[in-house]
Amino acid sequence: MLVKVFDSFGLWTNIVKRKCNKPFLMKNSLTKYFTWILAFIFISAGILKIHSPENTGDILIFIFEISYEASLSFVYSIALIEIFFGIGLFIKVLEKFAKKMVFITCLIFLIVAVLGYLDNWNLTCGCFGRFSFGKFDSLMILRNGILVWMSFWIIYGKEILMNLTVRRSIKQQ
Repeated sequence: MLVKVFDSFGLWTNIVKRKCNKPFLMKNSLTKYFTWILAFIFISAGILKIHSPENTGDILIFIFEISYEASLSFVYSIALIEIFFGIGLFIKVLEKFAKKMVFITCLIFLIVAVLGYLDNWNLTCGCFGRFSFGKFDSLMILRNGILVWMSFWIIYGKEILMNLTVRRSIKQQ
C-alpha cells in the first residue's frame, strides 16, 4: 500500500507500508560502514595532525602566506575539529550536525585538492601529518571525491533508498 508522509525535509514523500502498518525501510548497512570509515579517517587524521603538524602547516603557509605560529594554531584547530566530528559520527553525538559538517569538510578538502592539482603544487597534502605522502594529483582528487560521496551518502542514503523502493513498488503495482 502506498502512503504519503511528511518527511524530515518538510516534503510529502511516498512510502510503502506493510500489512503491519509500519514503513518498509531497507536495512542500510552501507550507511553504517561509511559512517565508521569516515569517523576513523577523521579521528586518525586529527590525532596525526596534532602529533605532527608540519606538513599541514606548510600547506597553510603556502596557501594563506601566514606565519608559522599562526599556521600551527590553524592546524591544531583543524585537528581538534576533525576529532570532534569523527567522535560525533562514531558515538552519534550531535549526529545530524556532525554528518553535515563532515560533508562540508570533505567538500573543502576536495576543492583544495582540485586547486592544488590545477596549480601544480609540489607539496605533500598534510592530511595525516608527517605520515602524508600524497601529492596533489588525480588520485588525491579521486580519494577526496569518494570521501565526499560517502559523506553525502550518510546524510541522504536512507532517502535515496526509500525513493528507489517506492519507485520499484509503484512499477510492480
